Amino acid sequence: MVASLGILDAASASEEQRLSLRTCIDTALRSNPSIQIADGTLGASEGRRVQAMSPYYPHLQASTGYAESHAAGGAFGESVTKNTATTLSLNQLIYDFGRTGGSSAAAMAGVRAAEQEQSRTRLEVILGVKQAYYAFLQAERLVTVAEKTIEQSESHLKQAEAFFRTGSKPRFDVTRAEVELNNSRLGGITARSSLRLSAIALNKAMGLDPGRPVAIEDLRFTLVTMPSLSSVEAEALRSRPEMLKALAEIDAARDRVGAERSGYLPTVSASGYYTWGQGTAESGMFRGDVGNSWNAAVTLTLPLFEGNVTAGRVGEARANLLVAEAQRDALRLAILLEVNRAYADFESSAARLDVMESSLKKARENLDIAQGRYKSGVGPYLEVTDAQVAGIKADTDYYQAQYDYQLAVAKLEMAMGVIRME
Repeated sequence: MVASLGILDAASASEEQRLSLRTCIDTALRSNPSIQIADGTLGASEGRRVQAMSPYYPHLQASTGYAESHAAGGAFGESVTKNTATTLSLNQLIYDFGRTGGSSAAAMAGVRAAEQEQSRTRLEVILGVKQAYYAFLQAERLVTVAEKTIEQSESHLKQAEAFFRTGSKPRFDVTRAEVELNNSRLGGITARSSLRLSAIALNKAMGLDPGRPVAIEDLRFTLVTMPSLSSVEAEALRSRPEMLKALAEIDAARDRVGAERSGYLPTVSASGYYTWGQGTAESGMFRGDVGNSWNAAVTLTLPLFEGNVTAGRVGEARANLLVAEAQRDALRLAILLEVNRAYADFESSAARLDVMESSLKKARENLDIAQGRYKSGVGPYLEVTDAQVAGIKADTDYYQAQYDYQLAVAKLEMAMGVIRME
């Protein structure tokens, strides 16, 4: 069965036009703006890591220019200097007692945190696509139920009119059948409207134009075996991107404490330059050429007093570390709560599915019995109507139970951090 909407009809859709669940997920991972935002955030974190490691490398600069100066007065009259200079300078940090190392480690931990945020976003996008895909399938099935109900109502109306013409049934059965048919047609309109809205939601989940026509493949409904609750909890704490991100943020906060504490310690750096000069310097009767020059130095810089700025930065970094650790503990409790709720929903949806399947079988049996009794002239039409209403509700409830079960599985997998692509 293929769910369809708009100009793309299920019967005429080619295999290339029919989208599988995996295809929809792959499309979303390419087109959904949330993925692009996460990718951009990761790229920014990588840029900060490169910046943090910059002090490890030499800084080389070149400059060139022309200068002319005139100084009036003095024992020898006006002094004039004209020169063109090209300078190449080099600066290299030798050792800063862990300042650069701590900053680099914190930045690398930030990259790991951004990677986990990207993973979390991917899981949310996959779950959103699955939810929209299942809803679309459910809406398509309800359209099928509505069309079947209309066919039954039309058949009932013909049967009631035939009985009325022969005088074996009253006019009341005919009018009741007409009301039933109108209600069935109204249900069909509602079902098709829901199908259209479901297609819009699926396109949005994929990051596509909401008005784009959709045709998707049906899914083979299967039951899933889940591990025990304790195993699911352990897997969630081990695999959830949010938890891994929190651990990376703790590492980053701890590294920042070390980096800020190094502000109390000296730094050792080396520098040098070489200048190619060309020009003249005149002062009265004296005249000379401007030549080349060079300089090299090793510098030890020791902070003596900075107005407690380092102490303030260290205090801030330590406080941020405590906040990160508390956020990890709060996240752990939230994950366990989410897992327990998802597990309970999974068990509940599985139990409801069994009940709904049994109810559907009974409702169809009752409808067959009522229709047979009415056709044989021994049963009232009201019995058929009641059985049909019960049958529609049983069909709807069963498909809803299937959708709820599939969604419960996806949400439980999401809670574990290991959601499947199929």
